[in-house]
Amino acid sequence: MAFSNDQSRRVRSAVVVVLLIAVISIAAVVLFGGVPAAPKGDAPAGSAQRHAGVQQEGQADGHTMADVDASYGAAAQQLRAKYDANPADPSTLLNLANGYFDWGATAMTHTQGAEDEQHVTDLFNEAIGYYDRYLAEHPGSKSAEVDRAVSIFYAGDRAKAVDTLEAFVAADADFGPAWANLGMFYEADGRVEDARTAYGRAIEADAQNTYNARAYAQQRLDALDGAPAGSSER
Repeated sequence: MAFSNDQSRRVRSAVVVVLLIAVISIAAVVLFGGVPAAPKGDAPAGSAQRHAGVQQEGQADGHTMADVDASYGAAAQQLRAKYDANPADPSTLLNLANGYFDWGATAMTHTQGAEDEQHVTDLFNEAIGYYDRYLAEHPGSKSAEVDRAVSIFYAGDRAKAVDTLEAFVAADADFGPAWANLGMFYEADGRVEDARTAYGRAIEADAQNTYNARAYAQQRLDALDGAPAGSSER
C-alpha cells in the first residue's frame, strides 16, 4: 500500500522515478502499491502534454486517475491523521513526503488532459511542502534533498530543480543519486554534454551501485552514445 512503512524502507533517491529519456521523451516507471504498476508513459521533454498513443499506453493497466487517487488518497488521509496525532515522529512526515511523490509520479502515467496535469503538479507541490518541513527539522538528509529537487522538476520549475541539484553537488560531490538525477534534468532539457558529464560523475560517486545510480547513469550514457552533442549552455 502506498504511504506504508515498507515503501519508506526502500532506497528512494537512487533515481527515484526511473526515467528512460529517448531523444525527446521521458518514460517514467513507477513502483505502485495499491494499484498494479503502471506501464511506461512518454511525455515530450518540452511539454507536459502527452501524445495520444502514449496516453492509451498509460491506461493499459485498466486503472484510471480515480483509481490512483482512491488508493493513495485513503492512505494519505490515514497517515496525515497519524502525523497530526504525533507530529514529533519524523518517519511519518517523511512517509508523507515520499507518498505524495509516488502519488504524483503514478498519476503522471494516467493523465488525460490539462485538469489531470494540474492535479499531478499539485501532488508534487504537496510532496515539496512535506520535504520542506522534514528538512527544516532534519537538515542534511541527502535522499530527501534529492527527492525534493525531483519533485520541483515535475512540478514544472525545471530551472529551480537544476539550480537545486547544482548547488547540492557543488557542496557534496560524492552522492551518486544527485548526479544521476542532475544528468536526467540536463538530458530532458537537451543539454547532452552536461548530461554525459553528470552521468559520469554519478558512476564515479556510486562505484558500488549502492543506490542504483551507477547502473542508471551507465544505461543513459549507453543510450546517448552517438547522439548529437548538445550545448552545455542554458
